[in-house]
Amino acid sequence: MAREFSKDIYNSQRWRKVAHAYAESQHYVCERCHNRSFVGTGKPPRFIVHHKQHLSPENVGDDNVVYGWDNLELLCIYCHNAVHGAGLDRECLFDDDGNPIGIVDHSR
Repeated sequence: MAREFSKDIYNSQRWRKVAHAYAESQHYVCERCHNRSFVGTGKPPRFIVHHKQHLSPENVGDDNVVYGWDNLELLCIYCHNAVHGAGLDRECLFDDDGNPIGIVDHSR
């Protein structure tokens, strides 16, 4: 769920266009686990365009952080939930085959 300071960004037509274009450029394949289980099913993809550098009140005015493709990552819903697990800044780590190997907690 978007925080108050970023709601306008996530609800904007500009963000939707950027997120859609980025997801298409990645062929709707998760960049961490390579999950493609929703591709070709006719169901809406359960993928989220994620900001590697999380949005904050200090950087929401920086177009490179908000819209720059270098700061974006396409994640399946499972990896995105792992990154933001239980509201903490936790990140799930994966090996080269996409298998989870551990969690890093950035909130400490």
